[in-house]
Amino acid sequence: MTGTIVCGVTDTNDGRAAAQLAGALAERLDVRLVYAHALDGVPRGAEESVTARQRLGGAERALTSIAEEHAPSRGVELRIDFGERAQLLAQIAAEEGADLVVLGSRTTGLRGRTLRCTLARELEAATPAPVLVAPPQTRRRSEQRLELLEEAPAG
Repeated sequence: MTGTIVCGVTDTNDGRAAAQLAGALAERLDVRLVYAHALDGVPRGAEESVTARQRLGGAERALTSIAEEHAPSRGVELRIDFGERAQLLAQIAAEEGADLVVLGSRTTGLRGRTLRCTLARELEAATPAPVLVAPPQTRRRSEQRLELLEEAPAG
């Protein structure tokens, strides 16, 4: 097994769509998967505060739940740290030797056709790894395909 995918994960539908896509890619390509979450907005030196510890605990529970739902069969590594999102994800991607970074996005604009991911633009400048933005509807389409496969007669 060679290669690593780092997926920026949040406890949102968009974050779960990214986790699902990254999990499916890691499974199919037989590569390591790392779910990463940045706890931003914590002032320097305040990482040991009660509020910061509570946020860390909440993030750990959320990522564990997402990993149980979407990770490939061999599992996933979780990385949670304090820092600005783009900078921290670029740092984690470098430390993990990421070959690909996967992020979630939101639809905006006319009828939701435009994908918006400011973080992706920031990461493209901060890391040499390609950045893949998971469309928000990844989960629904993947679930529909799985249902069709399960319904198809064995042949």
